[in-house]
Amino acid sequence: MTFPAVFQKMLRRAAFGLATFLLATSALAQWNLFGRTETLRIYLDQGSIRRQGDLAQMWQLYDYTSAQWVGTQQVVLSFKNLVEYDCSSLRARIIAGAAYTEQMGAGKLVTSETRPDAAWSVLPPGGTGESTWKIACGKD
Repeated sequence: MTFPAVFQKMLRRAAFGLATFLLATSALAQWNLFGRTETLRIYLDQGSIRRQGDLAQMWQLYDYTSAQWVGTQQVVLSFKNLVEYDCSSLRARIIAGAAYTEQMGAGKLVTSETRPDAAWSVLPPGGTGESTWKIACGKD
């Protein structure tokens, strides 16, 4: 096995371990309703906020009132996302997420993903993203 292959294997193991830890940790969440529409409720776990330097992370849960689809055959009613915020700039990225067949992150796990190198997205001022950014970064 060459060094790059060994390194890749270590990264895969680390990513799997991180995903397992993050998803297990989110199961203990204290979800607080943040906002709602007719078809969607957004919950935040403010107890999950972790800050390090200019970065903050917080779990969010998107709970749908009607089925969403992943692919062509998988019904999903909720998504849990670990969102990372740049507190020095109004931007964020989803670094881990999971989709579930039932509301509130219950039921069968349909899919999960970790992306510690996800691209940053600029958050528009005055929107939901800015509001969650303020909460995670302690700006409110």
